Amino acid sequence: MKKTLFMYVLVVLLIVVGTVDAGAQLRLEGNLSWPLTIGISSSNSLFSGSNVDLSQYHFLLPDFRIYYQFGEEFLHGGIGARVYTALAESFIYPEAFVEVDLSPIVLEAGFGGFVFDFFGLYNNLTTASLLIPDFNAAWQVAPWLRLGGGVLLFAPVGSNWSQNFVYMAYIGARFIFVLR
Repeated sequence: MKKTLFMYVLVVLLIVVGTVDAGAQLRLEGNLSWPLTIGISSSNSLFSGSNVDLSQYHFLLPDFRIYYQFGEEFLHGGIGARVYTALAESFIYPEAFVEVDLSPIVLEAGFGGFVFDFFGLYNNLTTASLLIPDFNAAWQVAPWLRLGGGVLLFAPVGSNWSQNFVYMAYIGARFIFVLR
C-alpha cells in the first residue's frame, strides 16, 4: 500500500513537472528557526491552553526546502518538499507555498503534510491526516537572505480539526537560492 501511494505521488509530481510553464525556476532554501513557544489548542480541557515558553532555550531547528517555483514580479507560488532534520533523525513531506513580495517585506503561506518519509535511526514512509501550514513574514535583507518570524501549525484533519492543533511560534533566517 505504501509503495503504491509513493508511486502515485511520484507520477503526479512527474506530470506536474513535465507540464509546467517554461518560466518556472528551481528554488532551494535553507532555514534556521529559533522556536519561541510551543502550544496546544484542544477541545479536551486537559490540554487546552497548554503553552511552553522556549525562548530561554537556545536551539535552532534547521529545515531545507526544494521547490519548483512559478510566478513573476510580486506573486510567487510553488510545489516541492520540505525536510526537517535533527541530529540523528529527519523527515520529509510534500509542500506547496504562495508568497507576496511587498519589498522589503515578504509574506508567505505554506501548506504541506499527509505523506511523511522518516529517515535516520527510524526509517518509515507513512501517511497521516495531518496538515502542516506555515505562515510567516520576513524582511528581505538581500535577494538571498530573509529575517523574520512566523507560526507553524500541526493540524489533524477531521471533524474537529479547527479545535485541536499544535502550534509553534518562531523567528529565524532563511537563505534562498533561485536557479533559473
